[in-house]
Amino acid sequence: MLQRINSLSIKLFGVFLITGIAYFYLLDFGVRSLILNEEVRDTLDYYQTSYLGNLMEDLGYPPNAQTAAKITQDMPFDILITGGGFEWSSTDKFPNTDEIDFQPSRWDSIKINNGNDQAPKIVEDSKFARYQYRTYFQIPYGEYIITMVNPKVSIEAGPTYLFEAIALISLSILLLTFLLVKRMINPIQNIQQAATKIGQGDLKHRINVSREDELGVLAKEINFLADNVVEMLEAKQRLNMGVSHELRSPLTRAKLQVEMLNDPIKRENLLDEIQAMESIISTLLESEAINYGHKKLDMGIVDIHKTIEDLISTSQFLEGIKIRFDFGEEITIDADPILFQVMLKNILENASRYTSDKKKQIDVETHQEDHFIEIIIRDYGPGLNMKDIEKVFEPFYRAEESRSRNSGGYGLGLYLTKQIVDAHGGQISIRNHENNGAEVRVILPTKQS
Repeated sequence: MLQRINSLSIKLFGVFLITGIAYFYLLDFGVRSLILNEEVRDTLDYYQTSYLGNLMEDLGYPPNAQTAAKITQDMPFDILITGGGFEWSSTDKFPNTDEIDFQPSRWDSIKINNGNDQAPKIVEDSKFARYQYRTYFQIPYGEYIITMVNPKVSIEAGPTYLFEAIALISLSILLLTFLLVKRMINPIQNIQQAATKIGQGDLKHRINVSREDELGVLAKEINFLADNVVEMLEAKQRLNMGVSHELRSPLTRAKLQVEMLNDPIKRENLLDEIQAMESIISTLLESEAINYGHKKLDMGIVDIHKTIEDLISTSQFLEGIKIRFDFGEEITIDADPILFQVMLKNILENASRYTSDKKKQIDVETHQEDHFIEIIIRDYGPGLNMKDIEKVFEPFYRAEESRSRNSGGYGLGLYLTKQIVDAHGGQISIRNHENNGAEVRVILPTKQS
């Protein structure tokens, strides 16, 4: 969720949305300020009252129906004249004025230059209304009431959504701009995804470069960097493999010479040391092959419970240690059987090394959830300090010897174990549990993709 919020596209959309809303409100405020500006409004009122004054003069007093008819023929409005026992309308569709909610207008008094002494010279208390999408003016003219409507009642009048139209057009422009900008920055997302894959270990992944701008140059540089990383890792792997192979020959010769010694104690001690070096070299070769993908996993269906039980029954390092099982239903997994057994053996051997003399017990639990299985192996030793937890999966790292019942190990068991877990697309972690001791937790997918 947090990643989505931090997305550049989401942020960009938010900026455009806020900009659009601010733009609309500023535009609305500007138009309204212009309309409500006293100077502008006074100017409009002046021309409006002058026009109405001229219109009243043309109508005459009392209003002449023929003149009114001629005016409505030439102008886009209808007229209703009532009062003084007289009623005339330019159309039979004129609405009932009693249904219209007229409000006092802000216009100045209308001055009428009419030679007729009976005609009013000044008209006040004019009214204004909006009704059925039309504008109505109601003007008291002596004993008459002149009502005008624009546009004509006979003409279809529709709603005018000025501000809505402005808002829609503005947002459409902003949306188009957003889509164009997003199209321009899409390569950034592609570069970010590619960099993430490379950072996670997919060193074969490369960015498809199809542009020559700054983003294209950046993509090429990332591809170049990935190529360099691959070359350095391959060089490191070749060096490790070469050194390990070169060490095996003198070790073999040394082993033959040691076996010729007459002193059995010295012979045994030296053979143990040579065996330790051979074990280290073999483990390094195995881990390097797995780590760099040179060792192909020989996948098969593995019965987890049977594998664990067989391993425990044949492991001498578990003699004298009680194994407590907490197994559910039968669980199978798609894995390399040999490497899977090596992984379990290393974890159990590590647990046996640190199990206390007071409680020689190791707990083994298994759980299955959806498409993943979980294996938990728990000892009852002194536990781990934070320094050990952070580095326990590093090669050649060993916890303090005071923690173990006996010395042993070369600091490569858990390192190789992590390589095997990673090769199967899983996760491994270690922590202290509440009953004193360390707990290793392995999570693996039941099927390899």
